[in-house]
Amino acid sequence: MSAVNALSEYLREQAAAHRATAAGKPDDPRYEHSAAALEALADYAEAGAERGMFQMRYLLEHHVVDGRFAWPKGQCGRSILQFGFDRPVRGEDELDQFLMDLCDMAKSDAARHIGTNEREFERADAAAIAKRFGIGADRVHAALDAGRGVRHLYVVGIPDWHELDAGTRAQLEAIDGVIVARGTKEAYGDAPPLLVKNVPAASEDAARERIAALIGIDVGALGVAAGPRVL
Repeated sequence: MSAVNALSEYLREQAAAHRATAAGKPDDPRYEHSAAALEALADYAEAGAERGMFQMRYLLEHHVVDGRFAWPKGQCGRSILQFGFDRPVRGEDELDQFLMDLCDMAKSDAARHIGTNEREFERADAAAIAKRFGIGADRVHAALDAGRGVRHLYVVGIPDWHELDAGTRAQLEAIDGVIVARGTKEAYGDAPPLLVKNVPAASEDAARERIAALIGIDVGALGVAAGPRVL
């Protein structure tokens, strides 16, 4: 099966499943209606892929695995199974809109996959992961945070006078997602602190205590602020 046909093939499989169900439920026309709608959608998707439609280029580039549509479960799968089920599909505009909606649902399914399988992904590879699934790097980080139970992030400031050796700095940078960078003179004056960004912790005190223990400094000497993840 070619990559061009991956989504259309999946849609036709679901249409066939509905037709098989319809055979045993002659008094419920919804399965037959949905099967017809899915077949029309499959034809529209096939033609769209051939002419380079945005939705199909996106879905086939980012959401096909081993020649198969990647998300038969989750939001995509549920929405496809319900397509045309409770109400008729009227015209190509609805087919086009569904494929556009499917792009958004595929992004959500990809993010859920990343978070659920977070052990298979390295945060350092966030840019490559984002490119693979056609989502933003911030969404990759958010998915990893959700999967790893990270709820709060802090920036901890180490005073300029406290020097770090290469080994200690490496320990800081080994914390999941942490970025170590000198603050700017514009923001902090002539002696900007070394900022340890994206420190996961339950509270400001816990963030300071974690960094203080690693670098050998009194907790009170460290500044701290809560904030979003810094990329």
